[in-house]
Amino acid sequence: MQLSKGGNAPLVDTSIRLALAFDRTPEGADIDVSAYMLRSDGRVRGDDDMVFFNQRSAPGLALDADGRSFDLDTAGVATDVDKIAICVVVDGRPASSLGAIELRVGQDIVFRHDVGASPEAAIILAEIYRRNGEWKVRAVGQGFTGGMAPLARSFGMDVSDDPAPAAPATPAPAAPPTPPKSAPVSLKKVTLEKKGSVSLKKGGGEIRARLYWEGRDDKGEGDLDFYCFYVMRDGTCGKIYWNDHGSRDRAPFVTLSGDSQSAGMEEIVLHRPDQLRYALFAAYSAVGNGTGSFMSFRPRVVLTDHAGNEVTIPLLNPNDFSYWVAISHVDVGDEIQISHVETYGVSGAMFGKKPKGTDAEAAPRLHRDGTFDVSLGDIEFKD
Repeated sequence: MQLSKGGNAPLVDTSIRLALAFDRTPEGADIDVSAYMLRSDGRVRGDDDMVFFNQRSAPGLALDADGRSFDLDTAGVATDVDKIAICVVVDGRPASSLGAIELRVGQDIVFRHDVGASPEAAIILAEIYRRNGEWKVRAVGQGFTGGMAPLARSFGMDVSDDPAPAAPATPAPAAPPTPPKSAPVSLKKVTLEKKGSVSLKKGGGEIRARLYWEGRDDKGEGDLDFYCFYVMRDGTCGKIYWNDHGSRDRAPFVTLSGDSQSAGMEEIVLHRPDQLRYALFAAYSAVGNGTGSFMSFRPRVVLTDHAGNEVTIPLLNPNDFSYWVAISHVDVGDEIQISHVETYGVSGAMFGKKPKGTDAEAAPRLHRDGTFDVSLGDIEFKD
């Protein structure tokens, strides 16, 4: 059965798969699927009623590992939940970038929603609702202004998506970030301004950092390399990068997903942050890119922790001759302090004018005391 917008159909089975698919999945875009367990007044009973990447299940509903489908057991849904809203949020893009969204309910019911003209970033796609003791699905297809946090609040969620204010880091490039520690917060999703910082609770889980970027043309060309410089608790220093992908089972317990030589994503995982004292995430614009700013790739780094908190760090330097950038500094103490340092290397256009000993192709350096500098490290090119 093909549902049109506003149409509804009964659910015959109690155990049903809700599968979403998209016509397009734009490079560098985060597509977040979520569901809200709602009372008759259209609001959640509490924060446990949101099912999404950070909280993958509630009684009667579970988000699959692919993040694109739900397993629904209507018999397991709480009796005071009357409706389940199925939503899609595109982080950093309008929903129109997806082209169309298709929801398949079980084997027989399909709703295809064209979002080609939607300026909003969020879509309330469908509702699973209870009527006279039976469950039905309604095709909604309603756009919503704002991202996941405003959408969640509209359903009554208590979402904190702004970190506490922090003082600027010490301005000297070689100095470590020195903002005062803020109280750990439930971030959900936060865009961290330059020189801003935020604290995360230590909990023994992983920290994942993903570098996303787009190509400069329709072919998706552009090679950025993601680096993690580290200092372990015993003082050992090193780096994980394209020539050493690391290991989750041996020191420094840091891994790189691989070397993506075109527009896309690279991921670095700190599997055991408790074994590290400091880390510095950095990126390099490969020689094959020629000149052109980091900003022209529309890059961003997204860090997530074991609790699902998410911090986004955009890179906005328009300088066409900056090849290196130190992005984010991680200080592992009683808490995990993440600072947006975004310090670029010397310009490759400064022929004969570069500070003594520096080079535009030289990597950053992270020192044992947590300080770092740029344009003074190793120079290493791919074969």
